[in-house]
Amino acid sequence: MRGREVWTRRRLWVGVGGAALVVLAVTLRRVSGEHGGQVQYDGPAFVVSVVGVMVSVAALLVDVLRRTDAPPEPGVVLRQTADALAEAVRVQWAQEARLRRLQDPKPLNVRWRWADRLLTDDTRNIRRGRPVPEPRPGDNCLASIATAFEEVPSRRMVVLGSPGSGKSVLAVCCTLDLLRKRTPGTAVPVIFPLAAWDPGTTALRAWLVERIVAEYRPLAATTDGTVLAQALLDAGLIAPVLDGFDELPPALYGTGMRRLNAELDDGMPVLVTSRTTAWRSTVACSDVLTGAEVLELLPLDFAEAKSYLERTARPLRGPGDRRTTVWTPVLDSLQEDSRTPAAGALLQILTNPLMVALARTVYGDVSRDPQELLDDPRFGTTAGIEEHLLDAFVPAAFGDGGVDSRWRAADARRWLAWLARELERRETKRLAWWELYLCVPRALRVVAPALLAQALTFVLAVPILLSSVGGDVFVSDDRPSLAANLVGNLVGFAGGLALLLPMSAARREGRTALPRQLTVCMATAAIATLGYTLAGGSVQFGLQFGTVTDGWVAELFSGAVFGVLIALYFGVAGLARHAVPLGLPWAGSPAGRLAAQAGGGLLALAGLVIVRPWLFGHGLGVWPMVAGALCFVAALCLWAAARRQGGRTAVSHAGEGRIARRFVTGLLHGWAVCLLVGMAAGGTVGAVGYALSAVETSRAPDLDGRRLGKWSHQETPGGVRTVESSTEIAGVLVYPHGGARLTAYPHGSHPPSCDQKCESFDTRVTFRVAQGDLRILVDGHTAADAVNMLPELPEQSRTWLAQSAARHPLDRFLLPGAMGGVLIALIGGPASGLYRALSTPSDLIRAASPQVTLRTDRMASLSRSGVVAVMTGGVCVLLAWVFASRGGLDHVAAQMWVPMGTAALALTAWGQLAVARIWLALTRRLPWRLMTFLDEAHRRGVLRQSGAHYEFRHLRMQQRLASATEVPQEDPRTTASTA
Repeated sequence: MRGREVWTRRRLWVGVGGAALVVLAVTLRRVSGEHGGQVQYDGPAFVVSVVGVMVSVAALLVDVLRRTDAPPEPGVVLRQTADALAEAVRVQWAQEARLRRLQDPKPLNVRWRWADRLLTDDTRNIRRGRPVPEPRPGDNCLASIATAFEEVPSRRMVVLGSPGSGKSVLAVCCTLDLLRKRTPGTAVPVIFPLAAWDPGTTALRAWLVERIVAEYRPLAATTDGTVLAQALLDAGLIAPVLDGFDELPPALYGTGMRRLNAELDDGMPVLVTSRTTAWRSTVACSDVLTGAEVLELLPLDFAEAKSYLERTARPLRGPGDRRTTVWTPVLDSLQEDSRTPAAGALLQILTNPLMVALARTVYGDVSRDPQELLDDPRFGTTAGIEEHLLDAFVPAAFGDGGVDSRWRAADARRWLAWLARELERRETKRLAWWELYLCVPRALRVVAPALLAQALTFVLAVPILLSSVGGDVFVSDDRPSLAANLVGNLVGFAGGLALLLPMSAARREGRTALPRQLTVCMATAAIATLGYTLAGGSVQFGLQFGTVTDGWVAELFSGAVFGVLIALYFGVAGLARHAVPLGLPWAGSPAGRLAAQAGGGLLALAGLVIVRPWLFGHGLGVWPMVAGALCFVAALCLWAAARRQGGRTAVSHAGEGRIARRFVTGLLHGWAVCLLVGMAAGGTVGAVGYALSAVETSRAPDLDGRRLGKWSHQETPGGVRTVESSTEIAGVLVYPHGGARLTAYPHGSHPPSCDQKCESFDTRVTFRVAQGDLRILVDGHTAADAVNMLPELPEQSRTWLAQSAARHPLDRFLLPGAMGGVLIALIGGPASGLYRALSTPSDLIRAASPQVTLRTDRMASLSRSGVVAVMTGGVCVLLAWVFASRGGLDHVAAQMWVPMGTAALALTAWGQLAVARIWLALTRRLPWRLMTFLDEAHRRGVLRQSGAHYEFRHLRMQQRLASATEVPQEDPRTTASTA
């Protein structure tokens, strides 16, 4: 808004705020007048209302008064975004140039010439009425390629060359030169490796947008309903540098060329690199690139190669104190006599820039002498020398005994060869650390997240299990039941992940997700109910629905149901089985980071409130202590993540309003889906339980007025059935908070609520079923819920009581099932909303390296998992208090909130990398310190970085390492100890 509109809006809202303050003042005046001039606060609610109004009005006025700047025009936003992208591209490729040692001392001065005119377009389409100046003598070299590109009127150029001729290096150098010459608001050169493009199925522009978003995640944000990357491309602010046209499948060369001509806008700058043979075959079968000038890289001059090798080799003292190098006698010999096969092959090799760079590294090792290239019969051909340099490069790169000397050359070569074979198997050049999880066997990928979550849960539970109150926390009365519960949880969670989550985010099921979730959860509920009832619980299912039951069979199915529920929550939240790196949504927003830090402070304050009795010397239960510790840990992670993200971003991922909208949307979606699925599953449980119980109790004998052992049976005219003991029965009464009904447990058990008031009893008891509701009467008058007390009765007595419950299917079966569905929704909704709000693609515009991406994902994973666990715990505690009279429903907090946090951590890219690291290290495919090794391989020039990915320095190197199946083996004991 500008001008009059701004002042109109400001006057309007200032008037609204002033009116609100006047109403507040009048209200306070009237209250004070009614009480003799003294303001009487009508309780805490009045105080809260007054303070709330004042704060709201103040916030409104501040917000209105500070919003005086007009929003930037869309074109300004795009130009600013392009400038930020240019800086990110410059930083990314300048670092890559340093690691390739292009500045040490300078790149090889490769020369070029204009290519055959049959490979280029008509000169009228290229020149567009303007002349193309011919390069002056000496200007047709690498340093002038950016100038030559800019002087072509169409701003389109194709660079051809043989394998290893320096095309990728030229693309990097040209990109950096263009960025140095770029003026603000103009097109940004961005390198796109064409090996990742499938022109047969993907449009060029769609792929370019996809790659920009993948490399620079903030450009996935939208402006005016359009993705920023798409808007930049449409506005002509992206100048694609398409590297490696020849790396497309040969059958798709023609398709790729047709897509280039059809989808590149007129006037869009573009630079393409390709092998000469591939480009010739493409032109022969399809067309030339419209408006593109074509140049061809020439073989390296011997003088340039000689100068480069001598300048970069270690110096030696020659005759007469003349400075020489290890290359001097070899190169002098080549100048004097090049007629031998070895000399001719070496001269041919030295015309290839890649081989010259490899030779520099290989013979930079003091243990090697390049004289062998002339003396050894193995090197009589160019292929022999080339394979020798490729094979020797990795040992030479890792064999200098540098700072990171723990990586032995033989181990490094073996590990890199495995990586090369894996990339060749997947037909790709790009190595992403989060995709290493796909190397794990499929069966282990299904079970691994459940195993990791179970292990983390067990680690958190160890202090409780070892403490004297461990039995007061866990609902299982014996170790077999606890083990069965853990096994069931493992199986249920693993099966739920396999059936309820899509394989990847790109393969979301859309409309089929809800039917699948309904089917899986209803089938699980039916199987669990059937298994429990057939194991001996059919006659008492209606009597104990919702209570904690004895026996390892019940615990096994209970754990399986909990595991499927946790998988359902993450499926509703939108997670996939194969995770990708994520960040936190406040990256790039100072206000968002401040809000995140404030959230961390609130979590710390909550933890302080929880452990406050312990700070004053009072006793504190185990769960409150664990909850307080978790609040502190989550607060620390949240605060650290907010601080860490703040220094690396230039473009905000999401505003605070968008985060809130995502939370509300996720909350409502989670409530709706979980309520529907939960009530369907709960209804299935009730229906199956009722059917089996009705069939079993239909054959029950009439025990009215009869006696079985020490138990007498009686039924009143109103249908109330009682079974009374004639001897004393021992047990424990638990008095919960809030005036809820008591709960009775058998003698020798460990009630999970014994941090409350407990009282032992040893007296006569009466089991009473009225309207299908089971109660136990202690001393004939104290009514309590009976938990695990039914085994005290004879089997015929239990069947007789269950027969009465089966007459009330709605109250005893279907309504408890529906209540279970409501509980599922109340827990799943907040978890889904929170996870959706705190999940955002990882920021790569300032952290364009695999290591930084991993650190960001790790911190985001810890923060998100901690916050999800705390919120789930808070919801579960509230539900446990509300449903304290519903038997086992009050134990939901002890069985849900910790697994939710650990499962959230196991389903992150960082958690899956931990699984991949363990598997690859145990199978000796890769070292345990995987990321450190990859970073070292990058530092030593074997790998290169492309955003958050690694690539081998050259495709030829990847292919050679992949073909080297016979890797030299060391002593297994020594190799294992080193790995």
